[in-house]
Amino acid sequence: SLSRSMSATLAAVDTARGLLLHRARVADGCVAGYAVVAPTEWNFHPDGALARGLAGLVADDEQALVRSANLVVQAFDPCVVCRVEVAHA
Repeated sequence: SLSRSMSATLAAVDTARGLLLHRARVADGCVAGYAVVAPTEWNFHPDGALARGLAGLVADDEQALVRSANLVVQAFDPCVVCRVEVAHA
């Protein structure tokens, strides 16, 4: 019977945009699993920093609000394409 060698490694790095996680699982010298959690996933989570930042926005008119919201999104991640919609309660 062959003995199977397995290990897992986790790397966490604080980047300019937030925490970046990489997890690799190695079995018998080969990568058997790999996962990444990027800062965008933390920042754009429904309870994340972006949602909190958008909730605090105040503007004089709807156009100003849309511009401010777009700036906040781009500040968190300039690579993310977004569309801002304003809903009135």
